[in-house]
Amino acid sequence: MPMPSRLACALAMLLLTVAGAQGADALLTDKYIALMRHGVRPQTDSKELAKLSPKPWPKWDVADGQLTAHGVAAVKGLAPFERGMLAAKGLVPAEGCPPPGTVFGWANSAVKRTIDTGNVLLEAMFPGCGLSVGTWKGEGPDPLYDASDVDLGAIDVDEAKAAILQAAGGSFDRLKAETEPLLKEIDAILECPAGSEGCPLSEQPWKLDVKEARDDKPASVSVKGPLAKAGTLAQVFLLQYANGFPADQVAFGKASTAEDIIRLSKLRQLKYDVGNRVPYLAARDASNFLNQILIALAVDPKGDEAAGGPPNARFLLFMGSDTQQAEIAALLGLHWHIPPYLDDETPPTGALTFERLHDAAGKAYVRAGFAAPSLDQIRKAISLDSAHPPLQAVAAIPGCAAEAVDGACPLETFLKLSRPKLDMTAVAPYSYH
Repeated sequence: MPMPSRLACALAMLLLTVAGAQGADALLTDKYIALMRHGVRPQTDSKELAKLSPKPWPKWDVADGQLTAHGVAAVKGLAPFERGMLAAKGLVPAEGCPPPGTVFGWANSAVKRTIDTGNVLLEAMFPGCGLSVGTWKGEGPDPLYDASDVDLGAIDVDEAKAAILQAAGGSFDRLKAETEPLLKEIDAILECPAGSEGCPLSEQPWKLDVKEARDDKPASVSVKGPLAKAGTLAQVFLLQYANGFPADQVAFGKASTAEDIIRLSKLRQLKYDVGNRVPYLAARDASNFLNQILIALAVDPKGDEAAGGPPNARFLLFMGSDTQQAEIAALLGLHWHIPPYLDDETPPTGALTFERLHDAAGKAYVRAGFAAPSLDQIRKAISLDSAHPPLQAVAAIPGCAAEAVDGACPLETFLKLSRPKLDMTAVAPYSYH
């Protein structure tokens, strides 16, 4: 039966009103900040790794710690998704070069793989546009990425020791019990002969290692022993898998599936829980970096560049390591869930993101998140796009649940929650010029 014209008109008006209200309430992105981990690399110390097993380790195509050829291919595979995602948000054009000043990249001057990854990604996203990452021009460690390696973020040894033990639960007993099955699995993979120095790994002593300040290098405190080495091994096995090594060369063929790799990654997560995620250590090393992110988020995209902050670009790409991601997330209390990875995992080319948005009235918001290709997407260097995206999750901002809109926290509230978490004695002006 045909609908009476007056009723049809009223229904149409209602639908238009609802659609208009939804459009008015929709949050629009005006700035996107990504702190991305570098692409696939080999182990950073082959000599130390060789001591852990008598078996021959796989041969890589580059020197320790450098971006591999496969890593380059996987970074290029991520570029179509990144470009399309930013274009869909209205931050860059769908084709051609972005307007000058709208895209800005920065990398750790002391870690070449971050520079190489950033340059490969920007060229693949914006071919022929001449975009590349900048780096700090000072001497020694970059105070943005490694504040605790310079006087700015130097630690107090006693305070660091107390903080690590508190994070561990007062002693290492809980961690020993929790890691025992996985450590024994690592022993079986390594096949290090009993009685040899450092064998088996699971029976080595746990200790707090203190390196006193010397010359221009500040003191450091860290957990040494089975967990530290096993956490490193779990990451090496992950990198072998991600780089496309044959199954018989991934963890010596004894833990060669993605499921195996992810299970063993718990050792690395626990290592971070008594390392980079310890609040005191994170605050000393990452307050300077987090402060730069907060400055960038606080600046209106249509306004001028803030003094002491990064350029006021629409897309800011900070190329770094999982160290900075873990520390900044720890300071802010951020967590993410991107199965099949373990929670809070930071895979190669994974990105901790901060999206600034606004509503129709101009009120600003911040949405935090994490995105990363799956292990198999990296292993196969798959070209990603909106139809074949990486894994993505919103990271809820603690203390903002009552005010959150579509996972985004009002900017004013976010800054009020975040700024007190900075250790301002470890914050200093930083130059991008």
